[in-house]
Amino acid sequence: MEAYEYLEKIRAAAPRVHCITNYVTAHDVANMILACGANPVMADEPQEMGEITAHAGALALNMGTPGERREQAMLAAGKAANGNGIPVVLDPVGVGASAFRRKMAEELLGAVTFTAIRGNMSEIRTLSELAEKKAAGAAGGVDVRPVDVVTEETLAEAVTFVKAVSKRLGAVVAVTGAIDLVSDGQQCVVIRGGREEMSRVTGTGCQLSGLAAAFLAVARNMEAPAGSTGGNTAGGAACAARGMEAVAAAVCVMNAAGEIAWEQRGLCGGNASYGTGIIDAVYRMDQKMLEGRIRYEVR
Repeated sequence: MEAYEYLEKIRAAAPRVHCITNYVTAHDVANMILACGANPVMADEPQEMGEITAHAGALALNMGTPGERREQAMLAAGKAANGNGIPVVLDPVGVGASAFRRKMAEELLGAVTFTAIRGNMSEIRTLSELAEKKAAGAAGGVDVRPVDVVTEETLAEAVTFVKAVSKRLGAVVAVTGAIDLVSDGQQCVVIRGGREEMSRVTGTGCQLSGLAAAFLAVARNMEAPAGSTGGNTAGGAACAARGMEAVAAAVCVMNAAGEIAWEQRGLCGGNASYGTGIIDAVYRMDQKMLEGRIRYEVR
């Protein structure tokens, strides 16, 4: 997997990434998309979704601050993206926190074909339960439940689960946490890296979803990876194997940025400057900065 190849292609093509994201992190998501070389559009008026999305290279939908108007915008944008062969990323932030969020997720999953879905294990588990039409129950807030933390001891079981969810949802599924998992239903990329301190900066997950959308925007014009076995196809994007690689590459770049920013934060750096440093690291990212920081295996 050549993660830097994706950055080069994004910087050359400068794809437009349409984001309907939460108001807590919209500013940082836009800056992360700019940092990687793409162009963010942060529009959420339902009446203009068809026009705005039709001119985008990818669409990212984030459920962090849900509402009925925002849901209508997401549905309209998602359908427009599907109709124009544009990849769509879903970030189901806190999907288990309320009945409203679960209902919203069900409606999105029923109306929109997603290329990729990125969340923590608790969020992905809730989506899986919704897809099976089972009661999700109370699942806490936006943070991962302790029982769902992926460790070396639970890794094999987690890989099997993520593959199954990818098949069930018909999308590349990325579970991010202490160990990151990205699956197309056939294979699973196990990624190690990043910093625990990234969880102390609000919005790093939202930024990653926007980054993944930018990577998927250029993946559409790239050939499938050698030896790919196919799998799910979604959102009119390239084959699932290429989609899995693109999302995994985005995760690797984000992890590397977290490591670089932590090393360069200085003695007085706190979580605010650390968050800015992560965006800066993506902006300055080159091949040399990634050397030794891309750590993954395929299962």
